[in-house]
Amino acid sequence: MLSPRKEDAMADDSNGAKQILQCMTTEHFVLQTARAATIQEANQRANLFLTSVSSGTIALAFVAQVTQMGTPFVLFSLILLPCLFFIGLVTFVRTVQVAIEDMVYARGMARIRHYYAELAPAMRKYLIHSTHDDRSAVLVDKGLRPSPWQFFVTTAGMVSTIDGAIAGVFTGIAVTSLIHAGVAPGVVSGVSVFALSVLLLRRYHVRAWAAAEHRLNSLFPGEAGEWHPSGRPGEGIAGTLNSNRRS
Repeated sequence: MLSPRKEDAMADDSNGAKQILQCMTTEHFVLQTARAATIQEANQRANLFLTSVSSGTIALAFVAQVTQMGTPFVLFSLILLPCLFFIGLVTFVRTVQVAIEDMVYARGMARIRHYYAELAPAMRKYLIHSTHDDRSAVLVDKGLRPSPWQFFVTTAGMVSTIDGAIAGVFTGIAVTSLIHAGVAPGVVSGVSVFALSVLLLRRYHVRAWAAAEHRLNSLFPGEAGEWHPSGRPGEGIAGTLNSNRRS
């Protein structure tokens, strides 16, 4: 028979565990809702940018048809295209921020799953998502492996590519109208600015992710022998980004 004092202590521990579990479940729901909000915001901003580009392209086509691609068309292009580029630039920066927020929420959910696994170790083998809160485990959840082309399939990568094309078209029109040396100089300068723009935006994306990963501490990292997105155990997103940068 347990003494009344021990029974009261066990009851208090049981009540405390139930309260913690309830708080963890609530926090998991809050994080899940926040992740859904980040995805929705990224989609809305990308749709707004694509709609603006589509409308601008239609407007340029009408002006080109009316003016026979004369001086008014050049002036209209030199005014409209920088506006579209600005919209794309702020959209790109915000989509990168939203993606980082989503990663933070995902790591928070992984920590809660780790608590569930500690509370009931038998359920660990039934969990599909990782119980580790490092970035590598988040990528494993999605079955993804790093690739130099992975950047372009993200929302931020898509926006950066279209924004680079806008910058290239603007440069090509500006060079052609100023030099009057034919199409070739405009094409070369436009392609160069396009490539430079995409490269700079990708570099910003890489550094933003590396800085975010550096600021976050992993309380429950994966084991050294597990697969990591960098291809080398013990490295997080910083190693992955550096590896992709060298590719």
